[in-house]
Amino acid sequence: TPGAAYVYRTTDGWASHTELKLTADDAEEQDGFGGAVAIAGGTIVAGAWNQGGGAAYVYRTTDGWSTHTEIKLTASDAAAGDQFGISVAIDGTTVVVGASGKDSGDDCTYAYDNWSGNWEWSGDDCDHGAVYVFLTTDGGATYDQVAKLTAADAASNDKFGYSVATCTTVLCPAAALCKYGNTIVVGAPYDNIDGGNGGYQIGQGSAYVFQTSDGGSYGQVDKLTAADAAVEDTFGISVAIDDGTVVVGAFDANDYKGAAYVFHATDDLPAYSQVAMLTPSDARRSAFFGNSVAIDGDTVVVGTG
Repeated sequence: TPGAAYVYRTTDGWASHTELKLTADDAEEQDGFGGAVAIAGGTIVAGAWNQGGGAAYVYRTTDGWSTHTEIKLTASDAAAGDQFGISVAIDGTTVVVGASGKDSGDDCTYAYDNWSGNWEWSGDDCDHGAVYVFLTTDGGATYDQVAKLTAADAASNDKFGYSVATCTTVLCPAAALCKYGNTIVVGAPYDNIDGGNGGYQIGQGSAYVFQTSDGGSYGQVDKLTAADAAVEDTFGISVAIDDGTVVVGAFDANDYKGAAYVFHATDDLPAYSQVAMLTPSDARRSAFFGNSVAIDGDTVVVGTG
């Protein structure tokens, strides 16, 4: 099926609720619509990563979802296989869309791998990944692409953009509470990290932090890795941010039992330091703890599965 996103709303504390099913106006089979969703106020974003190069749809309501409008977002440099829409995030007037399959150049071919017995993409330019930032200045009637983010040390198969999270100053009640705002966090769960002595931690993973002062020009300010990083941790498979705290999931860390790592911005911004590693009391292998993460204030939620 093309996929869908379901919206549930209550006005009586969940004693009852209404259901709305969102689908794309141009839906086609296997689009992957709804594989990633995000909401902020009366605006919902749904990714459709398998629709050609991918797409993201922005739905907006002003009457509690009795009616709504639809806007389709695509990358300015869209190409087949980009997986644009594999992840989405929204905060205030900013929409962020990940494209973990974005290639950076021409050295990327689809070839048969004798070792795995599968047809696979290979080459130095394959699946570096990218993230696109869209901004509205007219209350959500239109969105313009204002930035394309890539890793400063991008490499093949990093899958940069597999997860995204954003926190802006738009919703802050006072400027004093927003010194960590205007931030985007991007997961690259298959990033191979230099382990020293000429070796690499294959699939260790990382997360990148970008900030802006004008809402459009973003700069990479930090790269996060786990203090106990190991091969195939998939650190960055999920990310979340709230004010100055970032949470990063790594479902293959901790001897494949999974973990989530908490980072906090230091006084010497924009650097972040790891302050906690979260693991479940009933940890077991292949539970995929860290597959999803969320944070609100002093509360962190970590999903499995």
